[in-house]
Amino acid sequence: MRISEIEFHKVNIPFEAPLRWSGGVEDGWTRCIIRMRTDDGLEGIGETQGGTPTLVQLEGIKQYFLGEDPFDLEHILKKTWWVPFYHGTTGRLAISGLEMCCWDLMGKATDRPLCQLLGGRLRTEIPFAAYVFYRHRSPDGLGGETTPDEIVTHTRDLVDRYGFKTIKLKGGVLPPEQEYAATAALREAFPSHKLRFDPNALWSVETAIRLGAKFEALDLEYYEDPVWGIEGMTRARRDVRIPFATNMCVTNFDQLPVGIRTGAIDVLLGDCQEWGGILATKKAAHTCQAFQIGFTLHSGGECGVSTAAYLHIAASLPVLPYALDSHYHHQTADVITRPHEYVDGCFRLPDGPGLGVELDEDRLAELEETNRRNGDILIYAHDEAQQRNPPFQGQW
Repeated sequence: MRISEIEFHKVNIPFEAPLRWSGGVEDGWTRCIIRMRTDDGLEGIGETQGGTPTLVQLEGIKQYFLGEDPFDLEHILKKTWWVPFYHGTTGRLAISGLEMCCWDLMGKATDRPLCQLLGGRLRTEIPFAAYVFYRHRSPDGLGGETTPDEIVTHTRDLVDRYGFKTIKLKGGVLPPEQEYAATAALREAFPSHKLRFDPNALWSVETAIRLGAKFEALDLEYYEDPVWGIEGMTRARRDVRIPFATNMCVTNFDQLPVGIRTGAIDVLLGDCQEWGGILATKKAAHTCQAFQIGFTLHSGGECGVSTAAYLHIAASLPVLPYALDSHYHHQTADVITRPHEYVDGCFRLPDGPGLGVELDEDRLAELEETNRRNGDILIYAHDEAQQRNPPFQGQW
């Protein structure tokens, strides 16, 4: 079996209402869908984050995959060794999408689900967190949450509809005291739920320590990226008695030993796109287990294909103490024939070989046409409601 053909599709996945975060505002995500075919008629599918910059990298490195046996994954990936050195995260995004296709092909060739190729199926129900954002109002009147009461009402709707047992509030939008008030209101409204807070590294070390002392009384599951970088995280963690999580200061294997050695992190949020693939994510998870660092999965706006990959990774992890992040409940479209459905805050592991999902040709074409017509979605577009222009490290 040899890889004989690879094609790419850029799609725009819209959100119900614009989400606000420390980097700006986002109406949705642009994703690259990948189809990889072999000389014996199999097709593997993959997905990765980003639009035109990612597509440029995909076109550049697909040559390393063509003609290869998808089972020879370490051999193929060795050829991409220098790509992240020169092209950073965008290079890893491209590698991950092509690598995901190889895993799907391996599963289909062996008639096995992906999780069984990753070590075995340890669970079939995967818990997710209610990912709560401050939102602008959409043209049809949805969203617009700013006050603590509005955040609680929105969260209650998500919990009632989807059954989430964990809540994560995305901050870095309003002054820290206001975001603390919203987090405290969530704790009062949901006393039995696990609770997280993430200002996306916009706070200064001083503010993170000062607010961290107040957060301690709220019994946060973890405090995610309150400040920028390993140095800042290390300084703040010394004075705050809450586990620190990251998907920003440790995002590759060069940073992982430094983050662990300095005590900057207690929980790593892996990401099979930003870490460069499913294999890299599993290796990161095993490293965390060896050093007794918690592990879960970050969300970068995955639609159905990448969400399936995350479910298989999570199903194969020896321990899964944390619910996963996902933007899925904010999204209003998908590219697969059977979109994932929440039951009691969980997604069920897909049946079938490989990823266990199939592309919906009509929806794929429709969302690809939307991208051609409107261009890529800029996830860090300026938020006109912000007094800050632009946001920067240590803003608050």
